Amino acid sequence: MRDFTTISIDGGAGTGKSTLSNLLSERNNYLYVETGSHYRALTCILLREGVTPENATSFVNENSVAIDSEIIKKRSYIVINGSNFISENLRSHSVNENVSYFAAIPALRNSLFNYQRSQVEVARRENFKGVILEGRDIGTKILPDADLKVFLHADLKTRIKRRSTDGESDTIIKRDQIDSSRKNAPLACAEEAITIDTAKFSEQEVYQIVMESINSIL
Repeated sequence: MRDFTTISIDGGAGTGKSTLSNLLSERNNYLYVETGSHYRALTCILLREGVTPENATSFVNENSVAIDSEIIKKRSYIVINGSNFISENLRSHSVNENVSYFAAIPALRNSLFNYQRSQVEVARRENFKGVILEGRDIGTKILPDADLKVFLHADLKTRIKRRSTDGESDTIIKRDQIDSSRKNAPLACAEEAITIDTAKFSEQEVYQIVMESINSIL
């Protein structure tokens, strides 16, 4: 029996990553880490400083950033230079429009790499049964040795409808193109991942499919 399980969940916007991660976390005492919020938090900081994707590399290299975690219930929130972003609107229009551009910058991704990997030990230290890292490069880059890798996808119409229902206004096609074509850690399905078309199943059915896979490795 495994005493601790690491799970990576990858996929594009609107594929159901957050929904699945929340269900797994709440029902199984796993620490949930949404890596997309890390890039959104840094995007907020950069936009406030008037930084653009063109000069972001020099800004990141020239300014030290202290990164830590704050655990609330079963979720890990990033803390940057002593400030958390729990009440921040990380899904504002300006953040949605810029996050993929900033996230494609190697210097910015490198600044978060070790922090994101460290969440495994944070979960162990806090006595969780496991950790779920959700994002776009978890199974391929951040946790290549995850016990279970999941890749979610769905047709464009379904994804746009979901984002609209959630009050989101980002351009999925543009974000997909940027995330999939960036040179550093592009959005991709890990070879060992189980793939699920979430347009064909309910939230509960997707959860059950993943739980069956988890139980098979315990």
